[in-house]
Amino acid sequence: MGGLGLDKATFNILDTLSRELGSTISIHELTARIREYHGAAYYAGTYNKIIELQKQGFITLTKAGRSTIPALDFSSYPLQDHLAEIELRNKLEFLEKRKAFQLLLEDIEAYAYSDPTIESISLINPDRNARLNRTELLILLHDASSDTLPNNRINIHNAMRSLQSNRNIRIDPLPLTPKEFRSLLIAEEINPVKEMLANKITFHNPSSFWFNITRIMRGPVRFKLETEETNLGEISGTDLNYNLSRFGYTELGINIREGRRICIETIITALMIGDEARRIDAIPIILAKNKANYELLLFLSQKYESSDRLLGLLKVLQRLKPNNDIEHAIKLLEAMETKEIKANAKSIEQKMRLYHAVG
Repeated sequence: MGGLGLDKATFNILDTLSRELGSTISIHELTARIREYHGAAYYAGTYNKIIELQKQGFITLTKAGRSTIPALDFSSYPLQDHLAEIELRNKLEFLEKRKAFQLLLEDIEAYAYSDPTIESISLINPDRNARLNRTELLILLHDASSDTLPNNRINIHNAMRSLQSNRNIRIDPLPLTPKEFRSLLIAEEINPVKEMLANKITFHNPSSFWFNITRIMRGPVRFKLETEETNLGEISGTDLNYNLSRFGYTELGINIREGRRICIETIITALMIGDEARRIDAIPIILAKNKANYELLLFLSQKYESSDRLLGLLKVLQRLKPNNDIEHAIKLLEAMETKEIKANAKSIEQKMRLYHAVG
């Protein structure tokens, strides 16, 4: 692999542990995960290499009953370089299989180098999306003032739309600030960012990406990645009703039972692509009562082709209960030339008053 220095066993172990951040997996379970991600693996070889990596300061080992639990040691400064090297290897391996993506990634990186607001870029679910002729990008931004951030995001979306047209491939970007990224990672809810990181390739500035992860891992709050993506069409009625209730919307006659905690942006998108029109009016209510990440909501609405409906709902909400985040989201959707599906303003206003979501 062109002079990159990690041996295969070390690469497999560190790569697999980086996909399982927050999980407590034994060495036996780690060996099985390595087989899943990288092919053949044997317990004895994995165990011996882990002991070696522990002595080098890259892995910690803790006892849990009769099991030994390995984890990446983020107090090790050189670990960031090894994790960055893993990203570069995965990038090279991906491009060997998907040569058509070389020009696209080159174009994206050329743009990133010209835009000082961009810190790192990751491909999400690269192989699956490549088969669908699409690309999902997690873009981490440098800290910016609230005055410049909306225009920065509009510029990024416009640039990706231009590349999408030039390269004839769909591009769905998710630009997040470090604060937003951290907030989503440590949230006690299932959300798309937690689901993205188990299967991603950071191809632009991986050192900065892992520096951000290291700062979070060294902090007081831990997080756990989700290894499977939520299927919005298969969210159970129990989970949907539980989360709607959690966000301040409960329909008469519904028996609420505890379910999985799922973020508001995913729940809203599931409602928009669902076939229950009566529940569409719940979206402005729960947005009015809760804080949402509108950049994540826009990303999901683009991914699931519901941004036209979202634009109509946000315009009604902005008229009834205006705030800057909604205004910026509307401007971004309009900059992306989204065709609005008009929402039923009268019905929404009546329901918002019923649920005390507007004065």
